[in-house]
Amino acid sequence: MVALETAEMVARSRMISAQALFEGRADLNGYPFRLLGVYSVRAMALDNVSLVLAAAEMLMQYGWELVNISKFTGDTPSACAIMRRPVGQEPYT
Repeated sequence: MVALETAEMVARSRMISAQALFEGRADLNGYPFRLLGVYSVRAMALDNVSLVLAAAEMLMQYGWELVNISKFTGDTPSACAIMRRPVGQEPYT
């Protein structure tokens, strides 16, 4: 089993994988920042976009807002969604 990604671990890079969110391996309770990157490198180029959008929608249920999304191409296609927690909102639980 793959380890839980804690708020402290995520805070080091300010990034979390969409896969960790889907598999319930993400614990953002206590995440100290307003901005968070959600990335995917596991699928084909357009599939990565779909994956990070789905992960963004999961976080939106907890008050996070989608700021931007980018698709990266090259040897390792990937995508990243930038999420923002509104000012004064309680940490993700």
